[in-house]
Amino acid sequence: PELKQRLDDVGFIWDVLNHQWEESFRKLLEFKESEGHCKVPGGYEIAGFKLGQWVGVQRKAKDSMSPERKQRLDVVGFSWDPLAEAWEEGFNKLLQFKEAEGHCRVPQTYNLEGYRLGSWVGTQRSTKNQLSCERKQRLDDIGFIWDTYTQAWEQGFSKFLEFKEREGHC
Repeated sequence: PELKQRLDDVGFIWDVLNHQWEESFRKLLEFKESEGHCKVPGGYEIAGFKLGQWVGVQRKAKDSMSPERKQRLDVVGFSWDPLAEAWEEGFNKLLQFKEAEGHCRVPQTYNLEGYRLGSWVGTQRSTKNQLSCERKQRLDDIGFIWDTYTQAWEQGFSKFLEFKEREGHC
């Protein structure tokens, strides 16, 4: 016990892996303090420490991680699936746009509160075949326009038919 106490007194680390995890977690907290979130980019380094890489390892280890560590990461707002979170953010911005404008025809260069919503909408259209059925259905349910050119043509043709009906000629 006396030898153990002497080692404890000088800061001996008994569990190196746990110590490294705690140090890494502190780096994550520093990142959150400076950035306001825990969405650490993959290549991000802080004082020579590859925090982005550590974050990736935590995501992969989620199912085998101790409940205590998982809870600590959850409490600080750790981003377990940044791609899914980014999609949800875009979808929520689209809902905001629809609420304000009454439709989902977002101009290509439209920004909503600094978020490039027009770009996000364009990405959904161009990656339609890669989207999950659930995401496609969610977009369909709010009146998302997949093909703006066809929709515009149909709208114009409808107005043309109204003109013909009213005027009796084309």
